[in-house]
Amino acid sequence: MTPIKVRLNFSLFKKEPNSKLVLSNPLLDLLDAVKRTGSLTAASKELGYSYRHLWNEVKEWEKELGADLLVSGRGKNGELTPFAERLLWANKEVQAKYHKQLLDLKAGIAQTFSRAIKETWNPIQISGCPDMAIDILRQIAVDKGEDLEVNFSSSLEGLKSLNNHECDIAGFNFPLSSGKDSQACKIFSPYLDPESMAVITFATRLQGLAVPKGNPKKIYSIMDIAFKKAKFINRKEGTGTRLLFDKLLQASGLPSSDICGYDNYSASTSMSAVAIASSRADAGICTANVAEEFHLDFIPLAKEIYYLACKKEFLASQKGTDFLSFLKGIDWEPYSKQLQGYDFSHVGEILSPEEIFQ
Repeated sequence: MTPIKVRLNFSLFKKEPNSKLVLSNPLLDLLDAVKRTGSLTAASKELGYSYRHLWNEVKEWEKELGADLLVSGRGKNGELTPFAERLLWANKEVQAKYHKQLLDLKAGIAQTFSRAIKETWNPIQISGCPDMAIDILRQIAVDKGEDLEVNFSSSLEGLKSLNNHECDIAGFNFPLSSGKDSQACKIFSPYLDPESMAVITFATRLQGLAVPKGNPKKIYSIMDIAFKKAKFINRKEGTGTRLLFDKLLQASGLPSSDICGYDNYSASTSMSAVAIASSRADAGICTANVAEEFHLDFIPLAKEIYYLACKKEFLASQKGTDFLSFLKGIDWEPYSKQLQGYDFSHVGEILSPEEIFQ
């Protein structure tokens, strides 16, 4: 079989492309369309090509790769071979594993060309917890001509960057109704100075257990993970998702040693979803939209809140005033399918650091 080699390129658009994937490939787009629609004929209609064109493309790719992509036989042109299925899963893993880097690369390229066509460039810099709504915020900013740069890291790293004057805004999340004695307060409050900082409400989002389609192990709670010795995939310390899981674990009265895989963590919730979908784990914590993206069952557990921390001086500046106006003016309804479980009803509300831990 011919070894696979990769060359990356990019395209420039005035509007955001229809593809939800950050990095696309013609062959994988074709295979994905066949998988979803059930036939090469339906895929051709969805992709806007003739059946003959796609058939010829498949044959060319089979020759190039030295392996069949579609199962041969009458009425089977919508059935992928095991090799094609593995290619699709490899693509999902790439998209999940390098999601942050791909988003940063994509945004960086767009911003570089935006600077080239603008006379001035003075972006608002956001750092912190990866979130699809923040990435959509970045896309909306590009469409509206707003200068916005996003660097995804983690909730804690974002707050550290804000304290080090390396960004204007830090995005962080933790379980809703976390009080002054909570782990979230202990971890985040040292980086939230009430004298110099303010907090902007962004969104609440639904977190829950992601399990394989059909939930074969009948996992519906944290207790089930422990009692059924299910393989769990965790998130690392300093992330809001890890704080949520630890809070739920404590509420269940279970020690972390009862969770098989507690010390095994993924770099993102998308990577957790890939591990579950590929049978390397039985359960993990993620948002509803991530579970939907990877065709997993989702068991809601709790709500968490995503905040945007900033310096008071930024909020009082023209730059901060314009950002707050931009944030409040966004209509999130067109993105509701992408953002299942999100609520933006309090977006733009200003709080002091003490008020967020009640």
